[in-house]
Amino acid sequence: MKTFSLKYSQEQLKPLLFVLFVSVLGFVINLYPIPLFTDLHLIIGNAAFVVVAMRFGVLYSLLSALIVTTAFVISFSHPFGYLTFGLEAIVIALFRRKGWYILYADVLYWLFIGMPLTALILFYFSDMSEQVGLLTLIKQAFNGLFYTSIAGLIVYFFPKTFAFTFRQQPRVLRTFKAQLVYATSLVITFSIMATSIFVTKSVLNSQHKIIEKNIVEHKQYLQMLTENFIAKHVQVIEGAANSLLLLGNVDKTKQQQLLLNYHRYSPDFRTMFLADNKGNISASSPQQLLPGLLQSGETPNVSFREYFQANMSSNTVFISKAIRGKGFGDDPIVSISKPFYLTNNPNADGIVQGSINLSNLAQIIPENLQSEFSFVISDAANSIIYASKSLNLEVLNVFEYKKKQDITFKNTGLVALPQNANPENADTDYFLTKGKTQHGWNLYVLFDSKKVIASIEREYLLTFTLLFFAFLIAIALAQRVGKQVTRPLKFIMKQLQQFEVNNEFEFKPLYSNSSKEIVLLYDELQRNKNEINEHKRKLEDEVAQRTNELKLANDKLTQLAQKDGLTGIFNRRYFDENFSLFQKLAFRNKNSLAVAMLDLDNFKDINDVHGHLTGDQCLRLVSETLSIEFSRATDLIARYGGEEFILVINQISEQDLLSKLEKLRTAIAELVIYNENQQSFKVTASIGAVLAPASFSRDAEQWIKIADLCLYKAKNSGRNTIKLENFTELL
Repeated sequence: MKTFSLKYSQEQLKPLLFVLFVSVLGFVINLYPIPLFTDLHLIIGNAAFVVVAMRFGVLYSLLSALIVTTAFVISFSHPFGYLTFGLEAIVIALFRRKGWYILYADVLYWLFIGMPLTALILFYFSDMSEQVGLLTLIKQAFNGLFYTSIAGLIVYFFPKTFAFTFRQQPRVLRTFKAQLVYATSLVITFSIMATSIFVTKSVLNSQHKIIEKNIVEHKQYLQMLTENFIAKHVQVIEGAANSLLLLGNVDKTKQQQLLLNYHRYSPDFRTMFLADNKGNISASSPQQLLPGLLQSGETPNVSFREYFQANMSSNTVFISKAIRGKGFGDDPIVSISKPFYLTNNPNADGIVQGSINLSNLAQIIPENLQSEFSFVISDAANSIIYASKSLNLEVLNVFEYKKKQDITFKNTGLVALPQNANPENADTDYFLTKGKTQHGWNLYVLFDSKKVIASIEREYLLTFTLLFFAFLIAIALAQRVGKQVTRPLKFIMKQLQQFEVNNEFEFKPLYSNSSKEIVLLYDELQRNKNEINEHKRKLEDEVAQRTNELKLANDKLTQLAQKDGLTGIFNRRYFDENFSLFQKLAFRNKNSLAVAMLDLDNFKDINDVHGHLTGDQCLRLVSETLSIEFSRATDLIARYGGEEFILVINQISEQDLLSKLEKLRTAIAELVIYNENQQSFKVTASIGAVLAPASFSRDAEQWIKIADLCLYKAKNSGRNTIKLENFTELL
């Protein structure tokens, strides 16, 4: 029972060890997914649990899927992989038990369970954009079929590796046509998908390089346009400040006219004004702005503005951050200002300032670029100065974005804008590159990732379309080839059956379009069948003769198997096989039973001194003596091995047993044996015996064990003696 349990445990352990080995291998592979695009990766390690599902049941398949998917969860932090891949393992294992090919089962899973389930997970638990989500959905099915085809090809090309006896899935006998269709489907699926991955990856890399180059170039172009735009207006402000110094301390009418002239040549300034050293505005352009404010009772003053305070403490041009205008309008503006001097006094007499309407920045970016790219310009505090209309970002708001992992562009990053920025494009991701002007403004160029993803979707859809038509072609081709191969084979089988039934020696002609190999096979079968018929009669006679010879040989083999070749008495095998018969006979008659072990003393010395031939002669004489002393039909004498003999004596008392054994011992001791040199010597024997009711034990080993212990005592008592254990009165 213990041996059986141990063997059973080992058999149970083999599949578990195999599943763990394959699963750990898949786990390691899944730790290094193959990147495709942005958040999309190719997962190859899942082929491990597909292999397990092809050979084992649901539980082992689920265990393998959980182990393999753990690497996926570690890599992507998506616990839903346990659900989708766990269900996949269960479904394909169940379909495989029904006799389905694994690739067909996986196609059904992804069509009716995997893709709908993935869509629900992406809808409720993912922040992916709609387009990326759709691409992810397509990729999941693509990925599933790809690693399933890999698993199928591994098992298909290495059948002996997976032909173990401890498999749980049934072996299915399939037609040649079905095998051909499946093999073709596997090869086509793998080839198309592998080629598609390679080509798509190559095309995307090339496309990405072009797009990335364009983004970077447009950033540099925007940087140049922006810096030129700023420099142009800085020159205007510096020119106005220098002109005021040249005019000197003149009346305000001339200052007003100077300001109007500079504004006329710089229409991008929404307003311009002059302010004295206390911040009071003394001249404005347009000219009507200042009188209008004075009539309303307001005295416009800009001393609180950052640009005024900066100019009064430094003789440099100051470019403000984006601010909302006050006094001359509340539109978002950027102020460019510089202090002016009317005399050689080191203290500034005031400032000249121009306000750029931020909407004018759109004019510096060509319209054709706006349709392909989006642009954002922000000040040093990252407040938005300008943003493309497509982004729907509010000016003066801080430009914010969320970085995403991207594996395709090296000099740009994939980002998502706040959902409240543009609800219509809340699911849009952008490739972004950032630059900076020498005045501290930030420049951003954004490219809609949907334009890239759309090309990938087309590639995948094209792949699935090709795969679908390839399946149809494969099935049609396999059907045709299968029919061309199996039709002649069926014809040959029919001819062979007619040969067996009707003994027709001539076969009908084979189909003319049969392949060369089948024609050769058909001819060979005809020749072999004729030869078989010719030899049939001879074989029948030979069989009768050989049957008789076999019977005689079997009788001889039976005797050789039961008798000792040297002594002619029964051997140990006969004793082992027939002891139970003697025990049952004694048990049925309620008799006692004796088992005695006899061992020749110092027999090794006899062999060493007189030679093995003399030793063999000694064994024969002892065997003859045993046969004489115990000659009843109910007694069993056998050579147990070497110089040991065993006796089974039925229906005998202790006194009679000791008497007969003593007589045997004496007879052996009186034997005179001659060696090859005619030198005589004698031999003695030690005997150990057990006497007990037949019910003592049905196991021969129990009787032999006690008899052997008694023999051991006899040996230790000086040899040439008898030791007996009697259990008849104890039981």
